[in-house]
Amino acid sequence: MEWRLSPATSNLAKQRKFKLAPNDSPRIALLLYRKHVITNQRYIQDLITYFESEGLLPIPVFINGVEAHTIVRDWLTSQHEIEGVSHGTIVRDSTYKPNEATCVDAIVSTIGFPLVGGPAGSMEAGRNVDVAAALLESMDVPYVVASPLLLQSIPMWQSNGVLGLQSVVLYSLPELDGAIDTVVLGGLVGDKIALVPERVRKVCSRLRGWVNLRKTPPAERKISVMLYGFPPNVGAVGTAALLDVPNSLEQLLKRLHEEGYNVGDFATDPDAS
Repeated sequence: MEWRLSPATSNLAKQRKFKLAPNDSPRIALLLYRKHVITNQRYIQDLITYFESEGLLPIPVFINGVEAHTIVRDWLTSQHEIEGVSHGTIVRDSTYKPNEATCVDAIVSTIGFPLVGGPAGSMEAGRNVDVAAALLESMDVPYVVASPLLLQSIPMWQSNGVLGLQSVVLYSLPELDGAIDTVVLGGLVGDKIALVPERVRKVCSRLRGWVNLRKTPPAERKISVMLYGFPPNVGAVGTAALLDVPNSLEQLLKRLHEEGYNVGDFATDPDAS
């Protein structure tokens, strides 16, 4: 980080007409495949360039895939985690060294799979979810999966969507860990991996939104709660097999009110419509 934030780097970027994000921009950890560097996959350079040009400060971390959780545990931290450890409200492993770790505003995995073990980890859903959840909860920053498809060409993806195993890797397994968003960035073009610029701009926009939302007071945040209501017009709103939806909604609104969100008249009259 010292090199990236140095005046020498800024001057070099100006000489080469390379647009850098301001030094106070949101810092985004990018978990990237090391093997794609070794095989000269151009998309990694393109992705970093896009992030800089969109006003996000990328922190690339090149891994084999299996050690993603150790990177998050030992080499990344957040302001929330630093303050929590300092005040004694968060207890971290002995490997945690805040003075050596990089403070980030969000984490983006371009790998998918479970955070613990990666491609070599268990495909059994949720097997290590407690470990991953504890790490992400301690940091309390957005965890997003944004990756080019490694098993589909761009035309195939555009015509058929994300297929089979690729959807498990990008959507299902990361979501169990706590990933809150997934964006496909591109796919195969021959034997090379290519990005679709519009998709990269999309993930950058969403990251800015997530980071800004964290800085917005709860009372000013806007939340939509959607309830199941099918078939329509037959009194099916809020129904679900073996679930008490109305009571769950009431508990949710109470929790939101306790945490400072504006829940309207419900705050003073639970029977308010």
